[in-house]
Amino acid sequence: MTTKNKTSDLGDSDQDLILREQLAEHGKSIRVTVFANIINAAILSFLFFDQAPMAMHLLWYGMFAYLSVRRLQLAERAKAQDLPRGEMLKLKKHIIFNAAGYAHMWGAGVACLLPVATPAQLMLLAIIGAGKMSTAVVSYRHIPEASRAWTLIIYVGLTAGLLYLGGIESYLAIALLTMFAAVLYVNCGNIFDNFAKQLLAGQEIRQSAETVKLLLNDFEEQASNWLFSLDKEGQLVDVCDRFAEAFRRPKQVMNGMKLVSLLDDEEHRELLADHIANGRSFRDLTVPVEVEGELQWWTVSARANEGVPDSENIAMRGVIEDITAQKNAEAKVSYMAHFDGLTDLPNRRLFTETLNRTIHRAKSGDDVALIFFDLDHFKTINDTLGHPIGDRLLQMISRRLEKLSRPGDLLARIGGDEFALLLKGERAKDARGVADQIVEQIGCPFMVDDHNVISGVSVGVAEWHSDMDDANQLLKYADLALYSAKGAGRNRVASFEEGMDVAAQARRNLELDLRASLGRDEMRLHYQPLVELKTQKRTGYEALLRWEHPERGVVMPDDFITVAEETGMIVQLGEWVIRKALDDAAAWDDHLTIAINLSPTQMRSANLVSTIVNALAHSGVDPRRLELEITESILMQDSDANIRTLHTLRDLGIRISLDDFGTGYSSLNYLRSFPFDKIKIDRCFVSEIDTREDCRAIIRSVINLAQNLGMTTTAEGVEREDQVEELRLEGCDQVQGFLYGKAEALEECTDLRLTDQFVPNVETIYLPATDAPIPAGQKRKKA
Repeated sequence: MTTKNKTSDLGDSDQDLILREQLAEHGKSIRVTVFANIINAAILSFLFFDQAPMAMHLLWYGMFAYLSVRRLQLAERAKAQDLPRGEMLKLKKHIIFNAAGYAHMWGAGVACLLPVATPAQLMLLAIIGAGKMSTAVVSYRHIPEASRAWTLIIYVGLTAGLLYLGGIESYLAIALLTMFAAVLYVNCGNIFDNFAKQLLAGQEIRQSAETVKLLLNDFEEQASNWLFSLDKEGQLVDVCDRFAEAFRRPKQVMNGMKLVSLLDDEEHRELLADHIANGRSFRDLTVPVEVEGELQWWTVSARANEGVPDSENIAMRGVIEDITAQKNAEAKVSYMAHFDGLTDLPNRRLFTETLNRTIHRAKSGDDVALIFFDLDHFKTINDTLGHPIGDRLLQMISRRLEKLSRPGDLLARIGGDEFALLLKGERAKDARGVADQIVEQIGCPFMVDDHNVISGVSVGVAEWHSDMDDANQLLKYADLALYSAKGAGRNRVASFEEGMDVAAQARRNLELDLRASLGRDEMRLHYQPLVELKTQKRTGYEALLRWEHPERGVVMPDDFITVAEETGMIVQLGEWVIRKALDDAAAWDDHLTIAINLSPTQMRSANLVSTIVNALAHSGVDPRRLELEITESILMQDSDANIRTLHTLRDLGIRISLDDFGTGYSSLNYLRSFPFDKIKIDRCFVSEIDTREDCRAIIRSVINLAQNLGMTTTAEGVEREDQVEELRLEGCDQVQGFLYGKAEALEECTDLRLTDQFVPNVETIYLPATDAPIPAGQKRKKA
């Protein structure tokens, strides 16, 4: 491998270092080298003055003088230490060209003199030629390119001259000259390699020395330990500067002080004094020290100074280390492990540890009560006002709750917007009253950064009884009571009662069965027809989910959809419904639509659009045949994001319906925010349209509104002909209900391809709750 390749593997900084040192070293001895060349040229000219024409002498000396002056200029320039990399490379190139020119002058001059030289002069020329070849190794030892160029050029000139002379002596001389030139050529590279290695090794040594120096300086500045010596009386001897600086007293004052006098804690003073008095060596004795009102922690280690002459009066020598920073860090870690960083309240870990200890003691008969509570609709506050406002609200609530707690209580934040309060003794007997105070205090408005925030709280209370197994059972009962408070409408208190655990277990079993339902192929889709009032023809079907459990029987959506929503299973169920409904609809007549309900959780799913698109592609159903039904609650949560999703679906050709219209809080506002294709009139208005004028007025208004906005209307829950007649008079477009058919399984729907007029079966009327038929003519009881 050549020198060029070796150096090219180095980093830019190392290459710059070598290049700079090459130029600097070259410039150090150049004056002596040029002077020696002038002497050699003078001797050569003197000896051959008569054998060569004057013109040749003048030309040779002219070129020689120019190259010498140029060589001195380049050498002087090479001494500069502030040249940029580009300038250094350019300067090195000029030095190489100058060396080549010099070599040409000597090689050509000696070669031209060989034919006219006498035998004695031939010997002198041989010495000069060999000497000039050797000069390159010395003069250009740090620039291998220049030294090799010099050697090769002079070798070629001498060889040409010897070949011109001819004869066996010349040929032998050429052979010797070739070997000599080869040795010089190889050594040029070796000399430079050694130079580069030494240079880099020196640089590494200097850097290591600087690193060690920096580390030593850093240790001197930041080290937190110092040496001390004690006499037989335990008094400090020859106190060092660092010790005096750490204790913030002059050395003169500290010399002669007893080491134990620096300690304030009696227990630690006695222990240290005992070690010193008995001459026992000790190690890492941690002691607290107060320095000008600031608590510090030191570790003291010392060894008895045995075998030392009494004249030295040194009984012990040791070292003290300041571990205050370490102690503070440990305290901070301990705090972070047991306290909430946002509210500074005890966290779940500390609360659980304290609760376990309290319950262990309570088995002797003490009263203990546990209150669980969390904020109502806290997620909505975070989503609408932002998490910084939510965090500030939690802090303000924590301060307000602290005012309610008393000595002996434990108030903790156990996660998110969930809190717990542990009461003991007389306070535990009034747990219900404390819970009512929590509801009252949290219900008062909070002013958070110019926002008037009102938040309710749901509270669960459970009392410890001696027949309970452990603290986990008390936690479970409090959690069940909290769940009951939420189920009863939130912003209220609920105490644990017998039977709550049974209901909770039943719900848990329902959840477990629900999670396994899809894998066991227990879910079914039933289809209820949608009928156009004018033509009395079926225009489509609404897909309704049924759960056929092997033991529970047919489970209606009202019994499991809430659980699916709370556990997130609704997303997986919803995706199955979309795929299954579209696959079924693919076999229907092309004019029949399929309506599918979407839940709020589904709308927040990132996979909703892709699931629908893939299901449409797989089934081949025209997107215009698909209707997605949403409720107002979907638009109340993340309304902007949900509206963007609805627009995306509508752009695909899918129709969007607003279900249960009129039962929410701001239906008209949602009609303005999104161009729905259909409004579904809730059954609570339809059920009494033929008996109550107010219901008729509401339905009339909804239908007129939809017609003006270019939307169709569907009335749900139609069960009687009188309702149909009223809806027809008001201009309703579609109807849906038991009068036209209950929801049936796919294999029971025999009219999926029929396009003829549909005539309702007036001989049979179905009750919504049971689907059981009642004889025609029997009147339903009116509310």
